[in-house]
Amino acid sequence: MPFSEGQTIVHPFHGPVLVEGVIDRKVNGQTIPFLQLRVLTIDLDIAVPVHRADEIGLRPVSSPEQVSEYLGLLAATPSGKPLQWTRRIKDFNERLSGGDIKETCRVIREITLAGPKPPASAEGQMLRQARARVAVELSLALQVTEDEAARMIDEAAATGMVAQAA
Repeated sequence: MPFSEGQTIVHPFHGPVLVEGVIDRKVNGQTIPFLQLRVLTIDLDIAVPVHRADEIGLRPVSSPEQVSEYLGLLAATPSGKPLQWTRRIKDFNERLSGGDIKETCRVIREITLAGPKPPASAEGQMLRQARARVAVELSLALQVTEDEAARMIDEAAATGMVAQAA
């Protein structure tokens, strides 16, 4: 993926980042180009070796078509049986740490559809973090506010809750 200064891309762990430029750094006596990135959600600058950008998982911001797919995932009926609480938390952590937005949407769906009661504190915290991560991506992709994107997520998840109850 080619990168240009001023471009917004997505880092799998830090979320949306702004490409500030390419800098050269000496590593073990070799000059290696690094992408200088500014994380948009917190005050943090990071550098990623250009040759490892794909391996790390840097990607463009999702398209509106991809957003429709994500909202469909949120509204879909979950497959599989619910796991025991501790296994469920471990599974969610592993899936969220991968940085895949589709998996993040699936985690949101599964926590939201787990039952009529609000999620436990650990699941509730995961839900808030996952929801915020997806809301930022949707807001960039659709050029809406994060609050509007969060409403879209909630509406899609509510659609799934209605379908599950039927």
